[in-house]
Amino acid sequence: MSSGAKRSTAWIREVTPGTTPPGNWNVLTRVSFGLVPTYNTEENNEIGETRMSQGTAQTTVDVGGDIETKFRYGVLDEFLASCFGANWVGNTLTMGNERISFSIGAYDADVGIAAIARGAQVASLNIEIPNDNEITVTTTFAAIAWDDKADNTSFIVSPQAGAAQRRYGFKDVTGLKINGVQLGEDNACVDSFNLQFDNNVQTQRCIGNGNPFPGNIIPTIFTPSGSITLSWSKTAYQYWKAQQTGGALSFEFTLNNADGGYTFLIPEMEVSGDWPDGGATDIIQVELAYTARRVPPTITRLPAPIVIAAVDVTPATASVAVGATIDLEAVVTPVGASQLVTWSSSDATKASVSATGLVKGIAVGSATITATSKADGTKTDTCAVTVTA
Repeated sequence: MSSGAKRSTAWIREVTPGTTPPGNWNVLTRVSFGLVPTYNTEENNEIGETRMSQGTAQTTVDVGGDIETKFRYGVLDEFLASCFGANWVGNTLTMGNERISFSIGAYDADVGIAAIARGAQVASLNIEIPNDNEITVTTTFAAIAWDDKADNTSFIVSPQAGAAQRRYGFKDVTGLKINGVQLGEDNACVDSFNLQFDNNVQTQRCIGNGNPFPGNIIPTIFTPSGSITLSWSKTAYQYWKAQQTGGALSFEFTLNNADGGYTFLIPEMEVSGDWPDGGATDIIQVELAYTARRVPPTITRLPAPIVIAAVDVTPATASVAVGATIDLEAVVTPVGASQLVTWSSSDATKASVSATGLVKGIAVGSATITATSKADGTKTDTCAVTVTA
């Protein structure tokens, strides 16, 4: 007997499609795991000695299926890249023609059964944004090979769990705009929406490779699409009316929490939808189906700002003669944090300080020079300066 809680799943990016590389795997936290083989058969239509059925013969094997996950910052970036056919350039992703594939494995620890799909590419990726819950992502894979075994060993090597990132929920959606207009309670309240990126993949069979699996998975037309449900209003009416002329609309939104975020931009799309109706106690809503056209979509990754730990001014104490100068240095930690600081003096009649930390003795006495982080005004450090004759 086997428990679903005992099935672990993980993935590793391939260098050569269909070949599992050495290295540590990435844990795949999922809601469901539907990446499986389908053994296709054809009925044997021969007639034997009797009228008894002659059974079937195996023809081809397809490997694919859906994996449902919750959306977290950074966790699905490689799958998004596979779907778009392009690597991230800095923090930007747009459509390309690269083949990005994975080995994806599963292991049932309580019964010792393991499986692996190789050469798995993202065929489609659907993001579902409800009006009262967490955001889910259904990634559909198509693969070119499958293997399984029951020898109490796993194909997964040294699985590495990612950071415990927060899950995105409906409250993390901001900047929801159509044609650059922010949608909200006062013009067109959005009830729910989804966004799907579909590669419309085709399976290429190759005679002579000695196996029934696909030789290649070929992406064809890249089609971003989805639907959005809006409260009926004059603004919503204008969007609905765009289908009469085939006019283009743009659509964008941002998912963001303390871990980071993403902005999704559909620069040009066309819409369709029925004239809405509702009963006496209903809120009338219009559902618009949309399909992107001509201009590829863009996803922009929004890393979380680095939290400032401290500001350290050196030296901590200093002496400077009237008319002379001394240069102070401020280092902001951790590494990678913004080094911008603001300098100030507690008594500019005794010692002044420039925007770069250059202190000048003005008159005999003392002053405290303070460096304050521009990114976090609560983080400061000081130097006690004595001005001598």
